[in-house]
Amino acid sequence: MAQKKGSPKAASTVLDQKFWQNFAKNHWEKKPLVARNVKSGLLEMTDAEIFELLVAYSDRCREMNDPEGLKFFIDGAKADPEEVLELLPEKSDKSLLGYHKRMNAQFPDYCLVCDELLQVNLKKQHLLQDFTDDLFRHVGFPNRFSEIGLYLGNYRKTPFGVHVDSCGVFSFPVAGVKRFRLWPAAYGDEHPELDRTFNYEKHKKHSQLVEVGPGDMTYWPSSEWHIAESDGSFSATWSLGVWVDQTHGDMFGSALKDLVDTKLGSARLKVTTPFKALHDKSGEVGELPKIYQDSLKALKSLSAAELEEAFLKSWMKHISLQGFKTVPVSAVKVTAKSRLQLRSVRSPVLWQQSTGNKKAFSLSYGGVLVQSSSAGLLKMVKDLNAGKVCVPVQYLKIQGAKRDLGMLQELADAGAFHA
Repeated sequence: MAQKKGSPKAASTVLDQKFWQNFAKNHWEKKPLVARNVKSGLLEMTDAEIFELLVAYSDRCREMNDPEGLKFFIDGAKADPEEVLELLPEKSDKSLLGYHKRMNAQFPDYCLVCDELLQVNLKKQHLLQDFTDDLFRHVGFPNRFSEIGLYLGNYRKTPFGVHVDSCGVFSFPVAGVKRFRLWPAAYGDEHPELDRTFNYEKHKKHSQLVEVGPGDMTYWPSSEWHIAESDGSFSATWSLGVWVDQTHGDMFGSALKDLVDTKLGSARLKVTTPFKALHDKSGEVGELPKIYQDSLKALKSLSAAELEEAFLKSWMKHISLQGFKTVPVSAVKVTAKSRLQLRSVRSPVLWQQSTGNKKAFSLSYGGVLVQSSSAGLLKMVKDLNAGKVCVPVQYLKIQGAKRDLGMLQELADAGAFHA
C-alpha cells in the first residue's frame, strides 16, 4: 500500500549493483516488485520539468500538424488525430494540474498518453539511459527495444481494459496515487474472458493490487495480466516497457536473411521456380530445382569471416539504438565547414572494420548503417568519439568528399551530432 499520512517514511531504495543483482535473480520475468522511495534520476524530475517537456513536444506536434506518439482517450474511446491536436497541453496551462483542470472541466474520464517524451528530448534522455544501462547490464540487452511513455489523466481504468503486453513494465508515478491490479499468466490463460474487459469483479480475489505514489517504482513481468485503476483523481505516471517478444532465433535469422539476400542477388526476387519434375513416379522428391542448387552453392562459398562480419554488422546496427525504439534527433545540416560534435560521449558512432577489405568499414548510429572506405572519415569518427570538435574539410579528401558528407548527414539525421 502507498505510504499513509503520518506514518514513518519507508526506507529509501538505492538502485545500486546489489539491487539490480537481486532484481535480475528474483523478479525479472518472474514476479512483480514494489520499491519505495526510489533514488533515480527519472524520479528526480519535477512536475514543472515534465510539464515543460510535454508542452515542447505538443508544440512540435501542432507545428507539424501530426500528433505522432500521442494518444488521447475519452471515456475509454480513442480520439481522432485532429481532435488530439486540439486537446494537448499548452504553455498557458502553466502546470500539469493546470492542464488537468482544463481537461477535467470537459471530460469526467480522460487519458493522455505520450509514448516518446524522453526519447525525443536531448536534455533529459540521459536520465532514462542511466536507468536502462544498469538494467541491461544485469538482465541483458533487449532483442527488440524499450520505450517509455507518460500516462496522465483522471481515467478510472486503463482505456483498453485488462490486458497483457509482450513487455516487462516499470511504472514510476510522478503525481497522484496509482493502483495496478495484476493477475499471473496462468490465471489469465485459464480465463480468456479477462482480455480487454472492464468487468472483472469476480476475478478480483485472484489478483494482486499494487498501490504506489510519487517516488515509488513498481515492476511486473510481460506475462502478467493487468489494468490500472483510480477513483477519478488526477495522476501522472512514467511507464517503461522492455519488449521481450523477439528471440535470439529471430535475431539470428534476420541477420542471416540479410546475408542470404546479398549472396543470392537477383535470384531472390524470383516469384516462381522453374523445374524439370516435381517428383518421380513413386512420389519421391529427390532433386532440387536448379535455382536452389545455385543458391546453395552461393551459401557454401561463404567463409567463416564473411559470416562473422555479417552478424557483427547486424548486431552493431541493433545496439546503435541503445536499446530504445527511437533516439533523440536534432536538426544538423552537415557541410564541409560544419563544426560537429558528438551528441553525447556516452553514445558514440559505432564502427566495424571489414574482414575482407581492410580499407572498408561500416558506421552505425540510431539504427542507421553506412559503409565507406574513406580513411579520413573513419579518423574523423574516432576523433568525434574521443570528444573532439571536428570540421569535415580537415579530414575528407576532395575526391569522395560529397559521398562522405552524405554519410555524415545520414548519421546526423539519426541524432549522432550537434553543431
